Amino acid sequence: MSGQKNLSYHSFGEAFLFNAVTPERVVATVARIAGDSVNIGPLRAGPGGAASVKASGTIGMPVADELAGDLLRYSVRLPVDLSLEVRVGAVGYFKACGDIELRLGVRVVEPLTILIDVDPVRPSDARFMLTPQGMSSKLLSRAGDVEGQLREHAAAYVNDQVSRTEALRYMQIDLLPLIESTWANL
Repeated sequence: MSGQKNLSYHSFGEAFLFNAVTPERVVATVARIAGDSVNIGPLRAGPGGAASVKASGTIGMPVADELAGDLLRYSVRLPVDLSLEVRVGAVGYFKACGDIELRLGVRVVEPLTILIDVDPVRPSDARFMLTPQGMSSKLLSRAGDVEGQLREHAAAYVNDQVSRTEALRYMQIDLLPLIESTWANL
């Protein structure tokens, strides 16, 4: 095949990885794992678990950015809109809009497998703008750390979702069966 440029095995492997694990594929994978809705709770929150928190809402389309470095890594922002109900004697309602950042690393392992590792999400990776709905909610937001509790529970929720067996199948791509199947069908 004349006119084609030869690649070293090293260059081929690097080109393959960068073409296989693109930002678009990372976004599609995170969207599959996250789904389009979220329901949390009721959960115990606050000092001594005195509060009860329920949240429901929608998850938007993730956005991925490649991070600089020696290894292939991505920062993925997952947009979230939530309605919260917080009970501490009184009931407070809030709207929350924001995003949760996930950091993913891509590595290859023997025999020929691509692994996507998701760093544990910390509460500081969840950023929300909280809007109290009504006067009692405004008072409740001042008295309690509603935003801090939301960030903590959002991080725990994402970590639980990522560690589910169904999610793990999207993060390990064994290439040998794909190659065997393709080769057999030539």
